[in-house]
Amino acid sequence: MKRASSIVTILIITLIIVVHCDVYGQGDFMIVNEKRVEVLIAGLENNQAQKPVIVFENGRGSKFKSWKKVINEISKESAVFAYNRPRIGLSEDDGLPPTMKHIVDNLRAMLNEKGLNPPYLLVGHSFGACYTRSFASYYPEEIAGLIFVDPHDFTKKKGDGRLPYQAIGLSENQIDSIFAVYEYYGEQFLLNGPKHHVEEVKIQGELDEESSPNPLPDVPVHFLMAGGFTLYPDETPTIYDREKMFRIDSNIKMKRWMELLYPLRYGKFLYSSESEHAIQVDDPELVIASIKLALNDYNGIKSGSQEK
Repeated sequence: MKRASSIVTILIITLIIVVHCDVYGQGDFMIVNEKRVEVLIAGLENNQAQKPVIVFENGRGSKFKSWKKVINEISKESAVFAYNRPRIGLSEDDGLPPTMKHIVDNLRAMLNEKGLNPPYLLVGHSFGACYTRSFASYYPEEIAGLIFVDPHDFTKKKGDGRLPYQAIGLSENQIDSIFAVYEYYGEQFLLNGPKHHVEEVKIQGELDEESSPNPLPDVPVHFLMAGGFTLYPDETPTIYDREKMFRIDSNIKMKRWMELLYPLRYGKFLYSSESEHAIQVDDPELVIASIKLALNDYNGIKSGSQEK
């Protein structure tokens, strides 16, 4: 009986340890536009005047749980804020289109309400990077740094989508046929897809005009690119080599991203050769290192300006 009691005690202690390790922040809800928004706040004890708050913006239709390992580490020394945009996770539908300005102003209002004041180091994944880029465009004076984690390509202009197909050697007629198929399935998705995805897909057409009307601020700016490629057996066959197309497209994007970094004193490009799109899941150590490096550079900028 005593042995059984000891085993139960060990199991309870183990369970407590596991549960404790799984906690990476304080889940909460905030009210924005009279609707509930699911948020996660961690490291509040590190919230100090003029110390950057680390703000995470999820990919399209994604929840903040993908940042778990990164938040666990970064919140040890910095205040951290993550949330789920309207219609995602437990955040309610606010009935409004998720335009760049709407989402940025929602985020800014929540940060202010929680006493998480600028400067902000914004970390955006995939489509979320478009929102962080827009934040920096609207409020550049509030930015301590920008980290774009395998971002949706907000540098792409009208017509650029054809470039990788041309580079791989397809004819204009072949490209037209492929894009006609994309357009058809895109229309079907808008009609039948889940609303939290559909509403954000609709906004993609605004990106040329809205996400980056102003130059990047001269703060630490990092682009993180995923290099991992997997060809899944259930994928529809194509007339081109998928991996070759992936590499060509990556090179084209990298060139555009580097052109954004050239004028900056603290621009960096980081590449994860084995990670797929969700670098924060596949290679969280790279994202953590990027954040810490950006913070170090930002502190160096502040120290230099104070000495002057």
